[in-house]
Amino acid sequence: MVYHFDVNDLNNIHQNGEPLSIVIQGPWLQKNIQESALICRHWRQMFPEAEIIVSISSSDFIDFSINTGENVLPEVAYAAFKIDTIRKEALKVLFDTADIVIKAPDALPLPPIKNDTQSLNNINLQIQSAKAGLKYASRKYALRIRNDLCLMSKKFIDVYKRHAHDVRRHYASFTQRILIPEIFTINPLTLYRMPFHYSDWFHFGLTEDIRNLWEDVEDVSFCDAIYYENHPFLKDTNVLEKRFLIRLAVEQFIHFPYFKKKFPFLKLDRHNDTRSVNESLYMMADNFTVANLTEIQAYINKYQHVVRKISKHTRVECISQNILDSIIKSPESLIDTIYTQQKKRSDHRMFWGYDRRTALFRRGRNTFNSFLRWYRSS
Repeated sequence: MVYHFDVNDLNNIHQNGEPLSIVIQGPWLQKNIQESALICRHWRQMFPEAEIIVSISSSDFIDFSINTGENVLPEVAYAAFKIDTIRKEALKVLFDTADIVIKAPDALPLPPIKNDTQSLNNINLQIQSAKAGLKYASRKYALRIRNDLCLMSKKFIDVYKRHAHDVRRHYASFTQRILIPEIFTINPLTLYRMPFHYSDWFHFGLTEDIRNLWEDVEDVSFCDAIYYENHPFLKDTNVLEKRFLIRLAVEQFIHFPYFKKKFPFLKLDRHNDTRSVNESLYMMADNFTVANLTEIQAYINKYQHVVRKISKHTRVECISQNILDSIIKSPESLIDTIYTQQKKRSDHRMFWGYDRRTALFRRGRNTFNSFLRWYRSS
């Protein structure tokens, strides 16, 4: 499938950002407002002519009851920090650098995604803020991105251009490819067998494509959020997949509805439902480009230790552009070569990281070493 691709628009983005809408979504909290301001100002400095839209999912200091409409008035926000000059300055930076600041429709957090964390699931806040922000995007290209993540260079545009003319086959459904990050783009042939788990940290591509992707995303119900609290796992579910409480992962809830609408035969009833696993990889190869966050110089304080040095284990769990290139070049290699290679790596990682005998051995070794340290110091 061949689509028209005008490289001049991307060159103009690289030059001054004029054809670009940047939709920054996330909460405005007392603890993150300074970082949000610095990141927003960075975007303005890097793309002086871009349209910057800030979509606020929630706030712990703004009284939205005195606001009128979706647009947030500066004086309403300033009222929260009459004495705190630093946070008031952060708000001033945000309103000076953004073209539009809106409050997305309210939503409630859901229970934790997994049984090994206490962090609440903010997917519905994410969905509402993404949709609200994209509604205002008026330029040809859009970068929808979480507000604690920024790209410190324009190299993401170069990565996008590099793969813009790659072959696209019958699963191509976007007008052009969409750029997504490698981290949390799960390789469903390895540890977590989770098809359609494409990273949601950011989307860069044609505004129309990104808006269409989010159009059919619906809020996640409480029932789905705690699905495995009262439903059994599939028979072959592994130890990692059993950590999930939610029926589908956040990334699956976001991406699957669009492709299901385009290709009704697709199946994904549970997070590790592998009936359409091959199709999920073919669709990724036809519709996305996967960016290495180190290459595009990404910064996200919460996960910077992962970005700075992606371990060989993370390389197994996530899918890289190299694997996609193999599928694009030779789709039949998915079964003949790629699956075999990834299965071998996954089995090796599963044994050394999660095999019970290995875990018991490591626990015993740590106990013995602790005893030796106590004995030597006594």
